[in-house]
Amino acid sequence: MFRKSKQTIAPLPKPPTEAQMLEDLQLFHETRPATKHISSENIPALTEESNTDEWWKVYEASLEDHAQFRDRKDTVQELKQMLQETQSELRVACEAIQAQIDHDLERLRTTMKD
Repeated sequence: MFRKSKQTIAPLPKPPTEAQMLEDLQLFHETRPATKHISSENIPALTEESNTDEWWKVYEASLEDHAQFRDRKDTVQELKQMLQETQSELRVACEAIQAQIDHDLERLRTTMKD
């Protein structure tokens, strides 16, 4: 009823061995020169003719700026939290002082009536 058809797809290639993969990894050693410290003040202006190194400098400077922004944002959040806690403590202390003042005034009024 059914007959076998011929295989039309080529068989899959054998996967590389671990030794072959390690050998290939050694070929792809990155040799990019170390860049000097880049900040937002010394970023080169990018043009259509800019080379890859200039693009990398701008990219690394933007990453550094982003990291600084995140650090500052975290610092601001921590300071905001500390401010809210201090406000809460001051509010509690103010209420305690006001209660003591009200208590003292009430004692003075009762003393003055007598």
